Amino acid sequence: MVHSRIPEAPLHLKLTKFLLELLNAILLIALVIVLLPLVTHYFKNASSYWWIEQIDAFDSRMIRWVKSLVPTNFRGHELARWFIVGGILFGRIWVENLRRKVSTAIYRRAMQRDFEALQSAAPAGADERVLAPVKEKMKTMDARNAKSRSELLKVMAEAKRQLESMGRDLAFLSIDVVDSTKMKLGEDKTFIEHDFHEYKNLVDGKLRSNGSLKAAWTPDGVMACFPTIDAALKAAKDVIGSLDAFNAHVKMIKSNFVVRCGVNAGHVYYDEQTPMEEMSDRVIDIAGHMQKYALPGTIACAKQIIEPVQQRGGFSDAGKVVDGYEVYQWASASQLLEDRAAS
Repeated sequence: MVHSRIPEAPLHLKLTKFLLELLNAILLIALVIVLLPLVTHYFKNASSYWWIEQIDAFDSRMIRWVKSLVPTNFRGHELARWFIVGGILFGRIWVENLRRKVSTAIYRRAMQRDFEALQSAAPAGADERVLAPVKEKMKTMDARNAKSRSELLKVMAEAKRQLESMGRDLAFLSIDVVDSTKMKLGEDKTFIEHDFHEYKNLVDGKLRSNGSLKAAWTPDGVMACFPTIDAALKAAKDVIGSLDAFNAHVKMIKSNFVVRCGVNAGHVYYDEQTPMEEMSDRVIDIAGHMQKYALPGTIACAKQIIEPVQQRGGFSDAGKVVDGYEVYQWASASQLLEDRAAS
């Protein structure tokens, strides 16, 4: 981005620019043709050449035409030819100014597309901190001034560098309580509030102990960000593993707490100042989709992210495909026993 380039442009602008450049070239040729008769008489037998003869004939017609339109003799000086030269020069100036305006429009379109690409790649909240200088420079940029264009390119390059520095390989864990609405039916509101408050404290503790960078809660679910896949999987296993004791000794409503988890990982833009709920990326979306398709008491994730990690033990092919990824699934020993008993 730091180097200038020929920007892509809408077809109508490119065509307009081409036609103006062509017209400018035609006017230059016309200027040469109009001035040529002033020098040909210095060359011996110049009129014997057919193309010079044609130019002379055309020149005569042009002179007569101009004389028929405006008075051209000023104090004995015939100015018809110079009227034509002046008209051509004026036309070239007008065409050149119009061509520059079209070129400016093309350049501004290209810069706007570059800015929109930066904006779409920026994490939520980075707009003001990173892209504000670019916005300001675009407002004051003079596209006809090479120095001004160069300054804008430098500002955009710096914004791009800052955005790229925000990129990190991160893992995301989505946890949700299975049938949480049904669990609350017919239960005392105090018990419900107590149990879900304690459940949230339990999950928050497991997230923190496994190095969660940030998390965002919906009423009964959470999306958490971790520096590694291993940390995300360990947190999910710890939550699932702690629910037996929680259901036996802490919760007060009749139904047991059962969760399903989804994990995904990838390279995303990361800004410590941006809350988890404002982060947006397909990597995060897939973690949520994995959770929705997971069985109760299990962790679901894509096959390719589980194979290289230390916490891969106990995962098996779930026989599902989510968002184009083969799903692998982990279940606790107690969940496996329940599944066998149920079957």
